[in-house]
Order: sequence, then structure tokens, then C-alpha cells
Amino acid sequence: MNSLRTLRQLPPRARRLIVLNAINAAGSGVVLPLLVIYLHEMRGLSLTAATGAVAATSVGALVGGPLAGWVSDRLGRVPAVWAALVCAALGAVGYALCDTPTTALAAGFVQGLGVGGAITWNALMADLVPEEHWPVLFSADFAMVNAMMGIGGLAGGLLAGMTDSLTVFQVLFLLDAASFLVTGWLVAREVRGHRSAERSTAGETSPETPAAEQPRSSYRAVLGHRWLVALLVVVLVLFTVGYSQLNSGMPAALLADSRLGPTELGVLFAANTAAVVLVQAVLVGRIKQVTAGVALALLAASWAAFWLLIWAVTGLSGGLLALLVGVLAMVVFAVGESLLAATGPTLVNSWADDSNRGRFNAAYGFVSSLGFTVGPLVSGRLTDDGHTTSMMLGFAAVLAVLALLTARSRLLPRTPLSGLEATGHEETADEGTRA
Repeated sequence: MNSLRTLRQLPPRARRLIVLNAINAAGSGVVLPLLVIYLHEMRGLSLTAATGAVAATSVGALVGGPLAGWVSDRLGRVPAVWAALVCAALGAVGYALCDTPTTALAAGFVQGLGVGGAITWNALMADLVPEEHWPVLFSADFAMVNAMMGIGGLAGGLLAGMTDSLTVFQVLFLLDAASFLVTGWLVAREVRGHRSAERSTAGETSPETPAAEQPRSSYRAVLGHRWLVALLVVVLVLFTVGYSQLNSGMPAALLADSRLGPTELGVLFAANTAAVVLVQAVLVGRIKQVTAGVALALLAASWAAFWLLIWAVTGLSGGLLALLVGVLAMVVFAVGESLLAATGPTLVNSWADDSNRGRFNAAYGFVSSLGFTVGPLVSGRLTDDGHTTSMMLGFAAVLAVLALLTARSRLLPRTPLSGLEATGHEETADEGTRA
């Protein structure tokens, strides 16, 4: 009940933004899990070409994030969000029409530009919603996106088992493209309503106000913010040995060293999706009172425990016990996901101002994408060389050390997430004075 009460306290605009993001997630949830199957079995491309398209998306995300951050600060939040959504839509259309490795790679790269640029959504939400609601806003948004991705993935999996029609798959990708454009139109309407409401309030900057009319910023100045740099280092480690491994190192380890198969892995991912929603419901009213260092320490510790539980699964002889331990591992991982969703975006936006919010979020998004790119390469090499056990225990050790460092470090603010606004702005001012 407390969780529902907390969510009801969000402004109506915040709840509408969460729903809009869910529209995107539902469409992507249907098609993304089927991408490699579609390219390989429906389009006749090799597995190398099909997985290469996925890799091209990661490269595009690394490029798209910084570009979108610049556009967001120079031209406004809405143009940046629109650019990201249009790129994602073009990528989906490209997949619907591609029939060669080159066109598949091009579609993957263009869609990656949109994936990387999507980080500016956080900047838009931070502009439209008061600061005191950010921890709950970002937590609820993450839970809704995960739920819709999970539902979409379930629907896509059922559909894949029912038909092998190329036309059906093409229509799905085109519908996904349409969902991006519909979301963009609805976002533009939402911001126009915000601007109309703000016209009577003097001195407020609208999300559509071009940054050319605001103080100049740059990535060099953004990276001069010591708290942000500390957070980026922590996030890079978390994504490399933690988040990115949920869909790479963990399945590889279980398939190689345990008796769990693809069906059981499907159960584990379903458990993770459900756990994210339930954990968010429990934490949503409490996370605001936790300091950044404690939240990140608990996050790293939970993912260290996750790896130890996955290692334990590989030592069991399969059966129900192994599956239950695996489910427990996914629930523990969901705790870390929920902490990250509330902490990372809240910290980043509390340290930013209107002139650099896009770049702050883009820096965070770039490091996240880098971790998602490097992590699977590391785990892939280790599992291919037969070092699965060393990988699991090594990742757990890295995360445990990170938990201790973040808990004791003074490189992050010791203020509860609900009271970061003044602290973050004071730090920004200090950095500007030193510059």
C-alpha cells in the first residue's frame, strides 16, 4: 500500500511519461529477442552476420549517446529525443527490408544511434518533473520498461513458435518502427502542454528552449565534475562484470557448466522480470532515504552474491534445486538492477543544470554502452577458453571489492537521494569556479 501511495504522489505528467516509455519498451520487447532468429532463419544470413548486426547496434549506441547529449544541450530535449526515436524507427524499418549482411549491419548501426540517444529521455524527464520525485520516477520508469519488455518478449516467443512467415516478422518490425514515431508525437504534445503551463511562471526554462540561449557547456567541463567521474568509473565496472553479463556471461556459464538448458534459462529470465517489478514496489518508497554510496555498495554486493549463486548452480546436479537457486540468483540480481535504476539517473541529473543536462546523461549512457560492449567480449573469451569458474568467482571478487570501496569512499556524496539537489548544484558551481 505504501508503494502504491508513493506512486500516486507522482505528478500526472510523470506517470504519463512512464507510460510513453512503456509503449517503446513493449514494441522492442517483441522484436529484439527474435532478431538473430529472424536474420538467420528468415533472411538466410549467417550467424556471424546476424550477431554482427547486434554488435553494430552497440557501436551505434557508443556514437549516438554523445551526439544526442550535444543536440539536447544545444537544440533542446525534444529534438534530441525525436532524433533518437527516428533513428530507432529507421533501424527497425531497415531490419524489415534488409536481405544482405551489409544492409543488416547498416540497420543495426542506425538503430544503435537511437539506442544510445535514448539516454536523453532521462534529461527530458528531469526537466519536466520536480527534483524531489526523481528517485521514484526513475525507479518506476525502469520497472515499467522491464515489465513491458518481458511481456513483449513472451509474446514474441509465442509468435515465433506459431509461425515462420517472413511477412509476419516484417510487419512486427514495421509496427515497432511506428511505435517509436507515435511515442515521439505524444512526447511533443506533452512538452507543449508543459510549456503552456510554464508561460505564466517567469524565469523558468522549458525543455524546448534551445541551449544556444543558455550558458555554454562542453564535455570537457562535464568531465571536470569529480563526483560524476567517480560515478562513471563505478558504473563502467558494474556494467562490464555485472549488468552486461545477465545476457552473456551468465547464460554461457550455465549452459557450459550446469545441467540447466534453454527452457530453464527462460524460466530464470521470467523470474528476473517479475522480481524487478516486485522489488521496485518494495523499494520505491524507501530508496529516497539511502545515500549514494550505500546504494551503490548494496548494488555491487548484490551482484557479487548473484555470481556466487550462479557458481553454486554449476555445482549442483540439476533438477529442481538447481532451478530454485538460479531463480534466487535472478531475484538478487533484480535488487541490484532496482538500486541502479533509482541511483544512477538521480545522481547524474542532480549534478547537472539546464545547460549541460544532456551531456551529463550522455556521459552516463556512453559508459553504460561501453560496459555492455566490453563485458560480453570478456566473458565470451573466458568461457571459450574454459575459464568459466574463474570468470564467475573473479567477477564476484571484483564486485565485492567495489562494494567495500563505494561504501567507504568520499568520492560520492553522503546525502540521501531525496536531498541531492543543493549538494549537486554546489559541486557544479565549485567545479565552474575552479575551471
